[in-house]
Amino acid sequence: MSAAILASFLVLFGQQPATATSPASSSTELPVSLDRIQRALSVPKAIDLTEQHPVFRVEIVGRKPTLEEILGEKFWIGPVSYGGMTHQDFLDMVTPKMAQPYGGFSGGHLLAQVALTYAEQWALKEAIKKFRSALTDREREAARKEVLEAMADLEKARREAGLAPK
Repeated sequence: MSAAILASFLVLFGQQPATATSPASSSTELPVSLDRIQRALSVPKAIDLTEQHPVFRVEIVGRKPTLEEILGEKFWIGPVSYGGMTHQDFLDMVTPKMAQPYGGFSGGHLLAQVALTYAEQWALKEAIKKFRSALTDREREAARKEVLEAMADLEKARREAGLAPK
């Protein structure tokens, strides 16, 4: 059987098998028809790829499907979401209304709440400024008092020493 396969390969590649080395085998022993293979090889090539950029063409035999066949009947009826759910859509869905920021306020109440928040922030900043300036004013006043006491002590010591006042 291997000799028959070797003979079929040699015929495929255009060489005649050596008859002295191989036993006489008929084409009936082979699982393929050598005549049919030789005829197929003798036909000129269907595609000649001698060009640098080969061109391939495809022919599609069939009918173009309609939009209704692709999307289904009456596809234009009914809402269709633009895309998937956003993160904010999910939060709105799972968070109770009263737990959402400013969820308990609406309309004018929301505006009043925002104004009150800004007023509280302004008042707090002004209080912090006054506190800081009071600290520096208190320190300044304490330093002034200390200097005045030191000058009074100096004058007292001069008087006791009998020196003329400055």
